[in-house]
Amino acid sequence: MSIDAKTKLCCIIGNPIDHSLSPVMHNAGYKALSLNFVYVAFQVSNVDNAIAGIRALDIKGASVTVPHKLAVMPFLDKLDALAKDIGAVNTIVNSNGKLIGSNTDCEGAIRALEEKTKIEEKRVIVVGAGGAARAIAFGLKMKKAKIKIINRTKDHAQTLAKEVGAEYGDLTDLSEIKNSDILIHAATTGMHPNSNDSLVPKEYLHKNLVVFDIVYNPKETKLIKDAEKVGCQIIYGYKMLLYQAVAQFELFTGVKAPVEVMEKALLRGLAKYE
Repeated sequence: MSIDAKTKLCCIIGNPIDHSLSPVMHNAGYKALSLNFVYVAFQVSNVDNAIAGIRALDIKGASVTVPHKLAVMPFLDKLDALAKDIGAVNTIVNSNGKLIGSNTDCEGAIRALEEKTKIEEKRVIVVGAGGAARAIAFGLKMKKAKIKIINRTKDHAQTLAKEVGAEYGDLTDLSEIKNSDILIHAATTGMHPNSNDSLVPKEYLHKNLVVFDIVYNPKETKLIKDAEKVGCQIIYGYKMLLYQAVAQFELFTGVKAPVEVMEKALLRGLAKYE
């Protein structure tokens, strides 16, 4: 599609933003469906001005990444119920001039999980208590999982656990993975360039365990490699990235996303960093 006066603009805002793969996914989707949309990345330090710009330029949708997922909230006209509960926004939809905040990280994680396993009544260990862990924990709560939040700082685990009706602990409780059905690593440990790091001892993994590491760079984290060797069912971190973008694409355009096209574009983009 050529860009013209009728082209609708979508974007991602964050800082830093250089390595974002969101433009790759969204633009591949627009091209596949011949939609007159374009998606660009903006490095943003002043959130107030950025939101004013979204309004002034009639930008149809904006993805929000670190460090702005909380900072954008006071400047929006409305938050959906899930974004309120999670306390973070990763998606802004411009609905006839009204800016509505949503959170598709939750949907992205749950969709990735449900490709591989049922969630209801499963014993789930979530390692981490930051923004991603919050989004995932609220999704697990809606799916009626039995959740335990484990975090290096126990107080942070306790805070999140109270909000989602979960148990909590610190890293000394990781041995409970032995008796769990699903392990979700929602921390940054193992991310490039520290790709040989893992919080989870290999001896705690077992062949009946589903292991989901939300780190996507590298694709094969140490935890994922250990899980493969043990015979666990694995879920790559890029799947959450993909499905949160798919949900955004559909909110921004109002049409069903070409998932396979977006996934191929994402994997090509990730390959450049390996």
